[in-house]
Amino acid sequence: MISYLSAALLASIGVARLVAVRAGPRHLATFFLSMAAGLAVSADATVRLLGDVLLPRLVTNALQLLAMRALVQVVRSTRSPEKPTPFWPIVLCWALMALCYVDIVPHRLEVGTPAFQWRLSVVAYQVVLTTYGVACLVIFTRTLARSAAARPRGTFRTGLRILICAAVATIVWVLFSGLPSLWLEITDLADLDFMPRARLVGLCAMVLWVLGGLFTTWDGALRLARAWRGIRAVTPLWKELVAAHPQIALPVRHDLEFTLYRRVIEIRDGLLAVRAHVPPQLGDWLRTPVDEPTRAAAELAAALVMREAGRSWPHPPAGPDGAHPGVREESAWLSQVSSAFTHSLVVREVRERARAEAERLS
Repeated sequence: MISYLSAALLASIGVARLVAVRAGPRHLATFFLSMAAGLAVSADATVRLLGDVLLPRLVTNALQLLAMRALVQVVRSTRSPEKPTPFWPIVLCWALMALCYVDIVPHRLEVGTPAFQWRLSVVAYQVVLTTYGVACLVIFTRTLARSAAARPRGTFRTGLRILICAAVATIVWVLFSGLPSLWLEITDLADLDFMPRARLVGLCAMVLWVLGGLFTTWDGALRLARAWRGIRAVTPLWKELVAAHPQIALPVRHDLEFTLYRRVIEIRDGLLAVRAHVPPQLGDWLRTPVDEPTRAAAELAAALVMREAGRSWPHPPAGPDGAHPGVREESAWLSQVSSAFTHSLVVREVRERARAEAERLS
């Protein structure tokens, strides 16, 4: 049960990384998803379901090597220019492990015996697995330690330090679980006693990976949540302006923060495009003083009606533009305009008066 729970947590972090980084490198998501799949495959319930011990171990180890390679890709992607990570070493490791597995399968009934644990194919399998995993983890840990030292205080640096601890714990786990022949000889543990201890060390490392992943993705998750709320808030206003002026729409990109930034720009362009259609008598239609977002929404509602009627004025009223220095402030202001445009009774009344005026002028 603990293995499945840890796998679910790792998988959720991996999916969150995929959502957060749709157009960029997905190495960290590959790591979390590979480790999650490996934990699920190696769980006791999965092994009992498959009725085999060796095949789940081979699949799990292959996924673990893929996760280790993803860590190397993560640290190399931070270099400028990015240094590519060759794929042939892991393919070579997989091929050697598969060859060893083919030699091991006929002797599966000997598992746990001294003759089996010192068999050449078994030792070679363990050495290949351990060497590749530890090499990747050492590269990752060294680079991550330098990066954490240069970061300002905050949840992200805390997450990096937790990930360093997770990497060290994983090195210990790889050295312990990847070389069972050596440790069984040194400790005199039985094979049935060795695997639960190795799995416990691995689960401790996984807990650290989960904590580090949560801390490092916390800020990004908050930014995505704010961007999503901002997009939903300004969408009614954006739809009206794009319908009136389709040329203001920018190329589509599947990135929440960029989408919000793009919609703010498009709304701004649309507001400027309809400014000439704002009737000069708008101030007379506002019977009571209103706040700035409501006035801007009323101007837009009247301008869209007059634009549809083909009416414009050479000197549109200047009015407050509601400009703000940052995207967050700008989107917050436009969210208020969008809400007033959709729900305000004042805006509804101005829209009706604009329609009556347009009918009178036609």
